Amino acid sequence: SFADFDLNYFWHWSKFTDYVQCVLTFTGVTGYITYLWLDSSLFVETLGFLAVFTEAMLGVPQLYRNYQNRSTEGMSIKMVLMWTSGDTFKTVYFILNQAPFQFSICGLLQVFVDIAILLQVYLYSYYPQKPVSHTAHPAGTKAL
Repeated sequence: SFADFDLNYFWHWSKFTDYVQCVLTFTGVTGYITYLWLDSSLFVETLGFLAVFTEAMLGVPQLYRNYQNRSTEGMSIKMVLMWTSGDTFKTVYFILNQAPFQFSICGLLQVFVDIAILLQVYLYSYYPQKPVSHTAHPAGTKAL
């Protein structure tokens, strides 16, 4: 239930029904707010920008995880190449058709994130990092 909500475990659902409850609540609340503010062009423009910006940032958690692990093991290079080419074509389309500025900027951001992930694939494949050594704790010391 929402009464025992803990941000540290936000996406670690113990039951599927909790996930469904969260999605339905989020959808209901944001839908109602959108209904109330639909006549505000500032709200609509902000909502639209947040939508394209959120999409533009989809690769950032993967980029960060790769950086933390110093590895792209398990990532499909074909998937990353398709992702990059799709984002590139979309961005070129936005620019050539003079789409609103936020579309082009967010598209370019997506392409840069995709290229950064491709660079990680190259660097971590051809220049593997040495694993970080873990220090052993003395018998009487409790690990935190």
